[in-house]
Amino acid sequence: MIHVLVIDDSRFTCQLMTSYLKSCSEIEVVGTALDGANGIKLVKKLQPNVITLDLEMPGISGLEVLKQVMYECPTPIVVVSGVSSQGAKKTLQAISLGAVDFILKYSPGVDIKPEILCQEIVAKVRLASQIKVIRALTSSSQTSSLKNTSNNQEVKEQLNKLIPEDVVVIGASTGGPVAVRELLATLPKDFPSAIIVVQHMLKGFTKALAEQLNRRVAINVKEAEDGDRLAPSTAYIAPADYHLLLHSDLHLSLIQSPAVGGFRPSIDVTMQSVSQVYGYRTKGVILTGMGCDGVNGLFSIRAKGGKTFAQTLESCVIATMPKRAKEQGLVDFMESPEGIGQLLILEQVKIK
Repeated sequence: MIHVLVIDDSRFTCQLMTSYLKSCSEIEVVGTALDGANGIKLVKKLQPNVITLDLEMPGISGLEVLKQVMYECPTPIVVVSGVSSQGAKKTLQAISLGAVDFILKYSPGVDIKPEILCQEIVAKVRLASQIKVIRALTSSSQTSSLKNTSNNQEVKEQLNKLIPEDVVVIGASTGGPVAVRELLATLPKDFPSAIIVVQHMLKGFTKALAEQLNRRVAINVKEAEDGDRLAPSTAYIAPADYHLLLHSDLHLSLIQSPAVGGFRPSIDVTMQSVSQVYGYRTKGVILTGMGCDGVNGLFSIRAKGGKTFAQTLESCVIATMPKRAKEQGLVDFMESPEGIGQLLILEQVKIK
C-alpha cells in the first residue's frame, strides 16, 4: 500500500483529494492536515510514502513545510499548484527545493474534467512513491547568488551580433527543471554555444522557469519567442504547447502542428530541426524523464556527426528517457547534469 498524507487548508479539498486517492486500491490516505504546523507533525508521526501539499496556506506556507520536511524527514512530495503565473513561479520554486511533481488545483471555469483530474492525481502519487528523495541541505545553502543584470541588455545586444559556434539541444521531462538548472549553472557567462531547452511542462510554466533560471545561472535564459535569432551564451526555453524549429538563417519559429509522440513541444522535432542546420556542430542532451521523446532526435544528431549526452540513470528522478537512448546505442557520454555541463565546456576547449 502507498500511504499518503494530504496537507491543505481547505476541508473540501482534503475530502476531494482523499476521495480521488481512495479510488485506487493501492493507495491509503493515512491522514489529512489543515495547516502547515500540523502537517509537519503528521509527517513525523505517520511517515507517509507520499505527501500532497498545497502551497497556498496561512501561517506556515507550503514552501516552508516543504523545506522542513525535506531537511528533517525526506519524503516524496507532489505539490498542489494554482494556475496563475504566481502559482507557476511558486511551483517551480517548490520543485527546486525537492518536490518531485505537481498537479493543478481545480478552479471554477477551468476546463478540467473530474475523472481526468482523478486519474492524474492517482498516477502522479503512484509515480512519486517509486522515487527516492535525499535529505535537503539547510535552507541557507539552498539560496543561490543572483547574477548582476545591470548591464544585461547591453550584453544581449552584443551577443545578438554574433553567430554561435554550435548549438546544444537539451531535452527533459519529469524532474527536468532541477536537472536543467544544475547543468546550466556549470556554464560560464561567455559560453560560446547557443542552447535550446525542450522541457515538458504545462502552459504558463515555461516562462516562469526561464525567469527563474535567468536569475540563477551565469548565461542568459529566456522563453523562446517566434522570430528569435540564436545568440551565443543564451538558452532558449521552448514554450509549452509549441514545437520549436530552427531555420537556416538561425531564427526560431514556434508552430502548433500536431503533437509528436504525445508531446508538444517535442524534443525529437527540435533536435531534428537543429541537426539539419548545424550538422556535426549539434550536441544533443537527454535528461531525466519518462517515455522515449528525444531518442529519434539523438539518432538524427548522431547521423549528422554530432555528439550526444545523457544523464546517468542513478541521478535521474525518472530514468526512462536516458535509458531508452542508451539501449539504442545513441549516447556518447553519460554523466550527471553537472558532469554534462563540464563536458560541454571541455568540448569548447577542444574546438579552440
